Amino acid sequence: MIKEELYRWLRLAPPTAESGEPFPPGYCHYPSYGEEYFKQLTAEQLVMKVVKGYRRSEWQKTRERNEALDARVYARAAAAVFGIDRFAESHWEELENRLKTPPVPRPVPQRQVRPSQWMDRELTKDWFRR
Repeated sequence: MIKEELYRWLRLAPPTAESGEPFPPGYCHYPSYGEEYFKQLTAEQLVMKVVKGYRRSEWQKTRERNEALDARVYARAAAAVFGIDRFAESHWEELENRLKTPPVPRPVPQRQVRPSQWMDRELTKDWFRR
């Protein structure tokens, strides 16, 4: 489902500069990645197979390397589990405000070290029975 969503988003056209419209929801913005990244991102295709008389869709690799696609799918799944895709504007503002305010340092608890009494034992022939 996530791969289908990504491939659908990759097909979205950006708005023209003259229209003044915002980017469509799901539009993918990428920095200057190399060609290999985009080859890996699109390294699979959805094919329909007939198995025991029923149609079944299956993702098949079109090239050997697809790490960019896998990383994108895992990141999207993690974002969905965390609920980022359901964030309201207030959630984003709260996160932004947290980044602006430096965290308050917490005091580091002092560790209490007690000397071991084991070393104070008198070693006798039956010391291991104590």
